[in-house]
Amino acid sequence: MPTLTAPIALAYGLSWALAAGLFLAGGRFPDPNRPLLALAFALAYMWGPGVSALLFARRERLRLPVLGRPNRYWLWAWLLPPIWVGLSVLLSLPLGRWQGLAALRAGFQGPLAGLPDPLLLLVLLLQALLAAASVNLVFALGEELFWRGYLWERLRDQGLWPASLTIGLLWGLWHAPLVLLFGYNYPQHRLIGVFFMVALTTLLTPAHLWVRERGGSLIPAALLHGGVNAIAGLPLLLFAGSDLTIGLAGLPGLAVLAGFNLWLRRREPIDPPAGSH
Repeated sequence: MPTLTAPIALAYGLSWALAAGLFLAGGRFPDPNRPLLALAFALAYMWGPGVSALLFARRERLRLPVLGRPNRYWLWAWLLPPIWVGLSVLLSLPLGRWQGLAALRAGFQGPLAGLPDPLLLLVLLLQALLAAASVNLVFALGEELFWRGYLWERLRDQGLWPASLTIGLLWGLWHAPLVLLFGYNYPQHRLIGVFFMVALTTLLTPAHLWVRERGGSLIPAALLHGGVNAIAGLPLLLFAGSDLTIGLAGLPGLAVLAGFNLWLRRREPIDPPAGSH
């Protein structure tokens, strides 16, 4: 079996070159002033691993199960991100100063700006769920072809938990330029943020592999990934405080995900089903 050096190098190289180019051109990510450019950059960056996965899977004759029949694990994938974020908000209450929806309302105009807080939160939740199952899914599929597609097929013989450590580490380090150059998720603590990102992706990986295996395709993994991307930033708008101690990407979220993994290991042991290679 060929080594993983070349596919990993290509996945990193394509994405990191884009990040370096945007940084040298004076760009920002995310960029509220040029949202279309930021959207195009995100799509290209996230599909760097996808290009590598498609190229090497074809060369090695590995099947990447993109399509599949929906089942209850697709619903799990869709609903887990808001559940995790809700729990991380509760754990963030002692660690940050609650500022409510004032920062969010500033970005709304018309009827939405006048909605009561519970209704506005419901609208934001519905928007996140819609994004997770549409545009975010397409974006996230680029990554999932590699992390939970190609890499999992190459590493599944190690078992879920050892493979999760490897995939989670590689997935987290792949984000390093976004954190260091643009402050992605951790604008206040860019260097420490890289380590937090690695911890976050490592803790997220078992759930992604769980819905990928039980769901029978990469779509639920992309749905879960897209949902996390759609809603994980919400707590940073609800609290004033450190990005290391608020929300899903901070210490509260890491604690929530660690608890979920303990449940997953005890309640849902994952062995690759026969014939899934």
